[in-house]
Amino acid sequence: MDAKTSAELYHASRERVTAAVRGLAAADLDRQVPACPQWSVHNLVSHLVGVSADFVAGNLAGAPRPPWTAVQVEFRRNLPIDAVLDEWATAGPALERLVVSGTTSHPLVCNPYVDASAHEADLHGAIGSGRPPAEVWSATLDWMLDSPGPLTVITPDGTYSAGSGGPPAVVRTSSYELFRAIFGRRSAAQIRAWDWERPDYAAGWSLELPRLPQTSVPLND
Repeated sequence: MDAKTSAELYHASRERVTAAVRGLAAADLDRQVPACPQWSVHNLVSHLVGVSADFVAGNLAGAPRPPWTAVQVEFRRNLPIDAVLDEWATAGPALERLVVSGTTSHPLVCNPYVDASAHEADLHGAIGSGRPPAEVWSATLDWMLDSPGPLTVITPDGTYSAGSGGPPAVVRTSSYELFRAIFGRRSAAQIRAWDWERPDYAAGWSLELPRLPQTSVPLND
């Protein structure tokens, strides 16, 4: 993907999340995010803002592991949501300019829409703000599943390869379900329920497909 498109996808996600969150009541901001059960809605937005600020500042040590994200959340924990969003209104465009500039080759910095799209979908699961549009999660799938693997996932929108081990297998699901599953937002049981050509392979691959640990309970968003 070219840098301009990456920046545009991130910008659009940032605008949608900002519009969905600004003006929320305190109870909604305190609501637990089912896909990120240790975070409230406020915490999730704080992370998104913190990512942009850290990427622009070059603070990449430990990214994107939990200790790195925890600092972002804690730093903004007691700030009003308007202050957090105002920071994003500055840091977000700065990140978009950085992406377009071509002065960084860090894969996370060059593709900020990937993390943003996953958390935009998380936000939808918490407050019903709407799924991200297909263009962003399709681009995310292309980026996340860019290497040949023994698992072939067929969706109505395309065919993807995944996995680094295990037997060759074929499964069918929707593109959105695949998008959520690779970020650990679908349980092993949900992945096993996909349309597997060899059902006996489903159990093993349900544990291998996510790039992040799976949720312990089924999620629907």
